[in-house]
Amino acid sequence: MTSPLVELQDVPVEIICLSVSPPGLRNGRVTCQGEGPCEVVLEEPEPRLEPGMRVVLDGGPDRDLRIKGLVTGMEGLRLQVETERVVPPDKRSFPRMYGGLHVRYRVLAAGEGEEGASAWVAGGDLPGEGGAWSEPDPFMDFSGTGLRFEDQLHCKAEDWMLIELRLPSSEDLWRAMARVVRVDPIRPEDVEARDEKKPAQAPTHQIAVQFEDLPADAIEALTAFGMRIQDALLKT
Repeated sequence: MTSPLVELQDVPVEIICLSVSPPGLRNGRVTCQGEGPCEVVLEEPEPRLEPGMRVVLDGGPDRDLRIKGLVTGMEGLRLQVETERVVPPDKRSFPRMYGGLHVRYRVLAAGEGEEGASAWVAGGDLPGEGGAWSEPDPFMDFSGTGLRFEDQLHCKAEDWMLIELRLPSSEDLWRAMARVVRVDPIRPEDVEARDEKKPAQAPTHQIAVQFEDLPADAIEALTAFGMRIQDALLKT
């Protein structure tokens, strides 16, 4: 896999790893040269961090930098991080948090009304005959009001979808109804080819959805999970 071209020299970053619970966050510095892996030097150890875990290198509010990558090597406080995506930073005042949510969704077909969808959210049967479910990469960003994830193109703006979601290390499965508010193509050079043998499975679009019907306990759980991440950020 060819990494996106990144040139950085000893730049301060926050290293966020949400493959562990509670989420791990450490300060460090990153150097990236050409298409090779970036070298990250942690200020203090994160014992749970291991090769194979995905991380976000975030420049914080003062630097326009966010990189998604895969830890490919570790030696003491030094990490080798293979760059998968250079992600445009979230411009909102309250950015969503990256989290390993387990999500699957199904776009409502014509004739499958909101009333039937709301009944399904409450525990009823699927409206209509049912269509195919899609499962995006769990490494997505979220808030109590919506999700933004990467996937192949299965929907368009203003589509409605049914969503099932589960938090990391949780057995609780929630149902939701959401509206697609934005669909943006991912530049071909930035597509994460996680499996070069299956290029057709690589995500092609960023999809942002807004919850229109979500149980109160799901909102509470998402908010609490986000607060745990924020606490990790504040402690560093």
